[in-house]
Amino acid sequence: MFTVLPVGWVGEWHENPKPQWILPLSGRWFVESMDGTRCEMGAGDLSFGGDQGCVMDLQGRKGHRSGTLGDQPAVLMIVQLDVVPAPNRPCRFT
Repeated sequence: MFTVLPVGWVGEWHENPKPQWILPLSGRWFVESMDGTRCEMGAGDLSFGGDQGCVMDLQGRKGHRSGTLGDQPAVLMIVQLDVVPAPNRPCRFT
């Protein structure tokens, strides 16, 4: 699927609905994790979203939040996996 995030958009804290690969096609965006780590990406970068099953922290954060950077919308291609992660296995996707 494809999504267009408008200039200045910042989302609420949430988990990815399914494990998914996210490829920015144009514009820039960021992803911030619950521990405060922030990764900024642009066209050609690749991100894997696998934060299903998170536990909300004391600040009310669960999963991640993301938003756009700069003066252009971020156009993202998203490829969702149709698998359920198995958290107690060495490889979560077997």
